[in-house]
Amino acid sequence: MSYLARARNAAILLALAAAAPLSAQTAPLKIAYVNTRNILEAAPGRPDAEAQLQKEATLMQDKAKKMSDSLQAAIDEYKKVMPTLTQAQRDAREKTLGQRQADMQQRAQDMETAMQGRQNELMAPILDQIKLVLEDVRVDGNYTFLFDVANASGIVAADKNLDISDRVIAKLRTIPAPKAGDAKKDAKDVKKPADEKKAEDKKPVPAPAGVKKPAN
Repeated sequence: MSYLARARNAAILLALAAAAPLSAQTAPLKIAYVNTRNILEAAPGRPDAEAQLQKEATLMQDKAKKMSDSLQAAIDEYKKVMPTLTQAQRDAREKTLGQRQADMQQRAQDMETAMQGRQNELMAPILDQIKLVLEDVRVDGNYTFLFDVANASGIVAADKNLDISDRVIAKLRTIPAPKAGDAKKDAKDVKKPADEKKAEDKKPVPAPAGVKKPAN
């Protein structure tokens, strides 16, 4: 294509763009913000999840204390008999105690990792429900963006009239509290009336292709 032809096509495109109706241009942005920290504090199911986590953490702390007390008792007993032992016996006992200490530290780390995983497991259904409600409120209010001021250090001031956290909390409280292990619900299910849901439940639902149970 010659230079003149390219220039002519470019001119035509610019003319068409200039003549485009205003309705085809980007619609004005509508924004609001939330404080997810406050929303999480008020989320149904959170107190029960935290109570369960604390209960399990206490049990693990008791196990860790028993291991520590047992190791300390073995160390104290070794110190008492150490003067009567040969160097070879001392080396053997100290090696055994050192291995026990290393094992205890590893088990303590494993328990901490397990508790972190358990916290994620208990809180995941609650966080998933919050995400669904946030999207539902965004769609209902026709918002383009929802900002989270709890995690936005760059925001130094904001109009409080744009804060819709209370609206999100109010909608959350109309939904049954989730339980650990609950499957994620579709955002549409959150706001559909019970009668409408029952009618849809009678229809056969094909299994989505490629959806598999996550690997453990």
